[in-house]
Amino acid sequence: MMRDTETAAPPRRVIPREAERRGISAEHRAAWRAVAGRCATEIPRQARDDTSGAKRLSPTPFTGWRVARGAVLGVLLALAVPVGAQTARVAVLADSASAGAPFRVAVVVERPAGVQVTFPAGPLGEAEVLDMERRPPAVRGATRVDTALYRVLVFTPDTARVGPVSVMVGADTVRAPAATVPVRSVLSGEAEPYEPAPVGGPPSFPSALPFLVAFGLLAAVALWATVGFLIRSFRRPEPVVVVSPVEAALAQLSTLEREAPGPSAPPAETEAHVVAVRDVLRRFLAARLGVRSMEATTSELAARLAADPRVPE
Repeated sequence: MMRDTETAAPPRRVIPREAERRGISAEHRAAWRAVAGRCATEIPRQARDDTSGAKRLSPTPFTGWRVARGAVLGVLLALAVPVGAQTARVAVLADSASAGAPFRVAVVVERPAGVQVTFPAGPLGEAEVLDMERRPPAVRGATRVDTALYRVLVFTPDTARVGPVSVMVGADTVRAPAATVPVRSVLSGEAEPYEPAPVGGPPSFPSALPFLVAFGLLAAVALWATVGFLIRSFRRPEPVVVVSPVEAALAQLSTLEREAPGPSAPPAETEAHVVAVRDVLRRFLAARLGVRSMEATTSELAARLAADPRVPE
C-alpha cells in the first residue's frame, strides 16, 4: 500500500519517437506530457491512505470517471496535434488587377517530407490561367513548403475570386480557401473609366447597281455581236455581176451619145463631151490591155498601142 508520505513515481514518457521524427512541435509535446502525467498520478493519489490511519479509500466510480476523462483528453490532444500537417493557401501577389491584364498568384502548400504534391493546371476560380511556374520546395525542419506561381487573367467587374484551389498532396486532396482581388475599372494611363465603343449596325456595302448596269451592257454587246455573226454566216452572198470592159465602154458611150450637145451648143460643152468620150476609151484600153493610158499623152498612147502585138494593125 502507498502512503501519503511516499512520493509518486514520475510519469512515464508516452511521446513516441516517431511523433518527434514527424515534426510535432515542442508545445504540443509538452501538452501531451501534462495530460499523460495527470492520467498516471490520478489513481495512486486517490488510493492512498489518509494521515490519521483511516481506512484506505477504495476506487470509486468518480475516480474511474476522472481516469476516463483524462484518457479522452489525451486522445483528443493527440488528434489535434498536426502530425504530418498538410495545409494550402492562395496568395495574390498584387494589390489590385485590371480586367484582361495579367497578374501573379501563388499557391503555397506545407507538407511532410516524402509526400508528392500535384498543383492544378487551372482555372483558379474566376481567374483564367495563362501559365504556371513551380518553384523548388523550401525546407522548414521536418516540413516542406511547395510553391506554384500562376500568371492569370480576370474579367469580372469590381472584385474577382481566385480559388478555392484543390491540391493533391499524396493521396489526399487539400483545399486552399479562395482569395479576392479588387478589379480596377480604369485602364493604366487613363483619367476616365474606359467606355467601350457603341455597338452599331452592320457595315454598309456599296450599291450593286453600277455593277449590274455594266454587266448588262457587256451582255448586250456580246449578244449583238453573236447575232450579227450568225446572220452573216447563214445569209446567202449576193451574186457578183461581172461586166466585160467592152460592155462597160459601150454602155458609157451610149449614154454619152444620148447626151451629146447639138450644133448650136457652146464650145465649152462640146469640148467637155469630147473629153468624156476620150476618158471612156482610155479606161477601156487600161482594162482590156493593161496599158497605163490615163496618165499618158495621146502620142505616148499611140506608140504603146503600135508596139502591142495584141492590137491588130
